[in-house]
Formats: sequence, structure tokens, C-alpha cells
Amino acid sequence: MSEGRGKYSSAPLNGLKRTRNGGYRMPPERPRRDRQRNTFVFLQVFMSALLPVLFLAALILGYTELHWIFLVLSAAALLVMWGARAFVPQARTTMTLIYTALMMVSLGAALWFTHPMINRNADTVQAQGNDYSAIFGRDTTARDVQDFTVQQNLAPTATPSPTVSAQSEAQRQLENFMNSWMSLDYNAMLSYCVPSWVNAQENPQTAIFKIRGTSIPVDYDIQGASGTEADDSRTMDMTALIDKGTGRDPQQYQYKVLMLRVNGVWYVDPASLSSATEIRTEVTPTVQITLMPTYTVDANMRLYYNPDGGSYYHKNENCSKVAIKYLPLKGTFLYSEITNPAYASLKPCDGRNPPNRPN
Repeated sequence: MSEGRGKYSSAPLNGLKRTRNGGYRMPPERPRRDRQRNTFVFLQVFMSALLPVLFLAALILGYTELHWIFLVLSAAALLVMWGARAFVPQARTTMTLIYTALMMVSLGAALWFTHPMINRNADTVQAQGNDYSAIFGRDTTARDVQDFTVQQNLAPTATPSPTVSAQSEAQRQLENFMNSWMSLDYNAMLSYCVPSWVNAQENPQTAIFKIRGTSIPVDYDIQGASGTEADDSRTMDMTALIDKGTGRDPQQYQYKVLMLRVNGVWYVDPASLSSATEIRTEVTPTVQITLMPTYTVDANMRLYYNPDGGSYYHKNENCSKVAIKYLPLKGTFLYSEITNPAYASLKPCDGRNPPNRPN
């Protein structure tokens, strides 16, 4: 028996008992990070939906604050994504490239809307030190300024002629404003606007767009002004040829532009541009009169009639208006004889259009 045991020592089931007792090994546990990779649902929704909507809203509305909020939230989202190792590496790289491009666009837009020219105008308002500094506040309109200056002119003065001097600084400032409008330089337009108006707007470019719309001046003419350069407000009479971009021909408009002087510099009140009225040209309808041609009747023209009781004279002896039994007509006379008593009762036939009797 002992010799037989050695013969089965290499059998396939040899050692099965030993494996059951402690030789089986459990499969390795999956890394904890792999189980948590799909738990960033909020971050995925935030970066895939909410932030893109905020970016589009900032571009459409043009608010600088929205651009800065988008920049801060985007930077924070990228830091959280890389710090927590959210998503797979390829997705993190793609998200980083996309948001880097969006952040560059948003940063450029934010810097554009905070143009130093607008800030300079706001600083000018704050730096006013004369008696009119209280007038140019955020709640004061151009009409209030005009009424105030009228009350200050207590001394009687002669009414000046409503003409614009060649040396008028107010006219030159209005011309600079209109030239900037014609060249589509809207930042330059804002630099010629009343500083208090610019400072009172949350977004000056949006506010000036609401006033001008899509209209573009083709030509303009400053015709006159009220007051003198010694005043602090003047009203300019101006006509402008405006193209509204609707496909129609440019139309003439009449403007009364209010100019205000602040610290010795003249500015345009943008609100007065709403006073534009279209100049309509009355078109007189053309009446066409058709003159009937005048014919001269030959005195030797031969006319025909029925001597047997006929009442009409005819141009042709075989007139179709006459019964066949009377054709051809036997009676005849010359047109020069139509006034003779023998033919005085005859009337012209309406068949071949014989000449009428002379008046």
C-alpha cells in the first residue's frame, strides 16, 4: 500500500485540500479614487451649463460686472477640477483649454467697457470745484442745469442774434460729436457728452446706443444757436441727413441740441437728440392734361346724303349705317356748302366719323 501511494502523489487533485484551507486569494480591491471619479455631478453641470449661460449673458447685455463674475467663477471651477482630479485627464485638459479661451474673450470685453476715456469723464465730474458742482449730480437732468443758468442771469441783456459764430466753441464741440458719430467712433462720442450724464449711466455705451440706435448721419448742417459763448447753456439748431439702415433713402431730420458748459468746456446733452423730427417734403401731384388734336377740315371734302328724306350726311357714299336699298347715296355736296339752307337740317353720321358742323 505504501508503494501505491507514491504513484498518485502527482495527481491533479493533489493539494486541493491545502488550497481550500488557505490558498484562495480575493481579487484586489479597486482604488478608492476610481469609485469617486463619477461623484462630481454638480461640478459637471456648473461647468457645462451654468458658466456658458453666464458668459453669453455678459456678452449680450454688455455689463462689465458679469464679465468679472464669469472670470472669478471660471478660475475657481478650474482650480477645484484640478485639485480634486475630477473627470478623466482628457476631459480636464479639454475643459481647461475651452475655459482659457472664454476667459480671454471675457477679459478683453471687460477691459473694453472700462475704457479710460469714460473714466476720465467721470473724474472730471468729481473734480468740479465751481458753483455748478452740486447741479451735475446723478439725479440732475440737463433741463435742471438750463433752468439754473437762466435764473443766474439776473441782469437784463440784449437778445443776441440766433446765429453761430465762426469762433463758437460750442459749435466745434457739436461738430466733433457729429463727426465721431459719422465715423462710428462711439467712445469718442461719449467723450463729448455731458460728464454728469456719462457718470449716471450704468453702461454708457448701452445708453448712447438706445439714443442713436442704428441711425448714421450722412451729412449735417448747424444753422443757428440761442445765447452766446458767455452763457452756460446753448441750444443748437441743426439739420442732419440720417440713414436708419432700413434700406430706405436717408431722411432729413431737424434737431435742437442742448449744449452745456462744464469747467469751461462745452458738452452735448445726449438726451436732447431725442428731439429729432423728420422734415417731410410735400410732393405736388402732377396732373397730366391731354389735349385733343385740332383737325382742319378740307373745304372741298365731298359729303353724301339721301335726298329721299335722309336726316344724316355721311363721309362715304356706301356708309354701313345706311340701309342697302339706299346705297349708293345719290345726294352730295361740299363741306364748304354745309351751312346752306338745303343742308342745314342734316346731322353728322356716327358711322364713319364725318366732320362736324363748324361752330
